[in-house]
Amino acid sequence: MGMYTDKICAVVVTFNRITLLKECLFALENSKHVNHIIIVNNNSSDGTSSYLEKLSLSKYIIINSSVNLGGAGGFALGVKKAYECTTDDYFWIMDDDTIPNLDASDILLEKANFLNNRFGFLCSNVRWTDGSACNVPRVEKKWSEMISDGLVKVSHATFVSVFFRRQSVRKYGIPTKELFIWGDDTEFTIRISQHISSYFVINSIVTHKTENNVSDVTLIDDTSDRISRYYYLYRNLVYISKKYKNKRNTLKMIISNMMYALKVIVKSRDNNVSRFCAIIKGTISGLIFNPKISRIN
Repeated sequence: MGMYTDKICAVVVTFNRITLLKECLFALENSKHVNHIIIVNNNSSDGTSSYLEKLSLSKYIIINSSVNLGGAGGFALGVKKAYECTTDDYFWIMDDDTIPNLDASDILLEKANFLNNRFGFLCSNVRWTDGSACNVPRVEKKWSEMISDGLVKVSHATFVSVFFRRQSVRKYGIPTKELFIWGDDTEFTIRISQHISSYFVINSIVTHKTENNVSDVTLIDDTSDRISRYYYLYRNLVYISKKYKNKRNTLKMIISNMMYALKVIVKSRDNNVSRFCAIIKGTISGLIFNPKISRIN
């Protein structure tokens, strides 16, 4: 690798959101230290592919997948390519509906330097379109140790602006593609933070232009076209609990899922049985689901 530099490779996974993707890329192109931008196009059908063909190949590495790999598969492939195709020191990953403030990456780098690169991952302060808190990470018990330095200690975060070092990929592997969607970010960030302190960076701000503020939506009131996704949520969370917590926690989670499934049957807006089945099938699958962590050779 040679000497330390401050070059960043951004990794963006996109699926049928060309307007937001353009806004995200505009922000990344104007972020000072972003050296490369890797885009994993998850088989979009909205003209994304022809738009990507027009981008400058000196800065962009474009991967057009012939199938939808899900967020997890997209980030796994994107991080692998970032490691293999660039020599950049830092990888900064986000969904296509993440719009970073122009100084968001400068502040992440500044904190990386302040910590002498002794951190697992850093994550930005994510705000929804109305400025309310969004994608809030899970804080550690001793969360306030570095609060006066603008850092909050966290255990896991979502892939809406997560920043980590090339060395972390070599050491801890890449995101797990088999998770498909939901929980891949939780698993990957826990995998790192259990070994080395990781932080929420108060002044690094990004906007998450998702349709709803994700933290407000549950299986009871989500739209019917999204029900099938919840299978992956429940499967993946049981798997993560098995892997990183004790049996007691996992048992508590299973019981809690079963209780919630009964509530879903009674209180859902529609498709009560499908919603109920998503929880039950996901929870049971999680008990036997055990994908292998992919390492960089």
